[in-house]
Amino acid sequence: MKAASIRSLALASLASLAMATSSSAITILQYGQTNPADFKTATAAGGVTTITTSSAASSTSVPVTITNIGGIVLPPALAIPAFETFTNVMSTAAATTSSGSISQLFRGTIAYTSGAGGTGINYLTATFQPGATLTGLAGGGSASLIASDPPTSNVVYTSSDARVLAALASLGANPLENFSISFSGIVQPPGFSIAGGTIASFTAQNSGTFSATSVVPEPSGIVMAGTAMLAGLGCFGWRRRQPSQA
Repeated sequence: MKAASIRSLALASLASLAMATSSSAITILQYGQTNPADFKTATAAGGVTTITTSSAASSTSVPVTITNIGGIVLPPALAIPAFETFTNVMSTAAATTSSGSISQLFRGTIAYTSGAGGTGINYLTATFQPGATLTGLAGGGSASLIASDPPTSNVVYTSSDARVLAALASLGANPLENFSISFSGIVQPPGFSIAGGTIASFTAQNSGTFSATSVVPEPSGIVMAGTAMLAGLGCFGWRRRQPSQA
């Protein structure tokens, strides 16, 4: 095999390796509230803010409609009625203000199930450790709860839905899990604000998106693999040429 051919093969193989390690992302679950009269409640007490779910349908949960599950967009006729349940969703540090925005770290569990109170089919449950951030403009009428695994939070998904399990499995081992939940309709004034070192009490409606991304190997790992490939093929080429030089 000629040296030029060997180098071409090595470069092509390295390019294939780089393409194979490109990342991909899937929307795991997307939802919106069913009843505009239902609200999430944030309660500030003792320097801690706790967000809870309750409605006319359930003292622990809020009815929602799932419009995307496992990366499958559901037409209105096939949208899934479910219940959203916040459990121990509370602040873990003091609220801060920077450039007109308020932020505070949160942890907790959020579940989307067929029954109220986390019962029935577990479409998706997300547990997140300190690092999720509730943030919004000071005095504004909206805010977002955001978590990303990593670098800001340890997010863990569980589910008993085959579509969700298949979507997560397609991303390989230990995909990165993240979500963004939007709160709207916070009454102004005072709007989104701080009281006693923590985000002040408010009520709001919400919608959200949960997603996951495949893990991409470190660039150094790709380079090392490529270097080894080039070196191996180079040695092969040298051995092939050696007889002709004798």
